[in-house]
Amino acid sequence: MRFVYSLIVLFAFLSTPAFAQNNMPMPPCDGNITVVRVSEIKPGGTLEGLQASITAQVAWYRANGITDNQIVISRVILRDKTTGAHSYSDSEVIIYHLRPPSADRTPNHGDAGWNAFIKLYNDNAVLKNEYVTCLPKLMQ
Repeated sequence: MRFVYSLIVLFAFLSTPAFAQNNMPMPPCDGNITVVRVSEIKPGGTLEGLQASITAQVAWYRANGITDNQIVISRVILRDKTTGAHSYSDSEVIIYHLRPPSADRTPNHGDAGWNAFIKLYNDNAVLKNEYVTCLPKLMQ
C-alpha cells in the first residue's frame, strides 16, 4: 500500500496540474492560480524534511528559469473540542503552489534535481488531496 501512495505522490508531482494538461481554458481568475495540496507527514517523516523537499523544489524551478512561482507550507491549527485549546497538527500540513508553471515551461521534469526533491517529499509525506484554486488578490 505504501508503494501505491508513493506512486500517487510521484505522479502528482510529475504531472502538471489538471488545468494545464488539457487545452480547455481556465475560468477567469482575478488573482493567482494556486495548487493546494493537503499532505500528511509520514511516521518517521518530519516537518523539517518536508520543508527541505519544498526548498529543493523551489531551487529546482529557479535553476530551470522559473522565477514567478512560490511554494509555501502552512501548518494546520487544530482546536480541541473539549478544552477549546489550539495546537499545531503533528501530521497534517497544507502546501500552496502559487502560479505553478505549465509543462511546456518545465521540460526538465525527471532530471536528477527533480527526482531528489520528489524523494525527499516521499520520504517525509503522503499527498492526501489536491485542489486547483483561484487565490484572490489580497486587499491593500
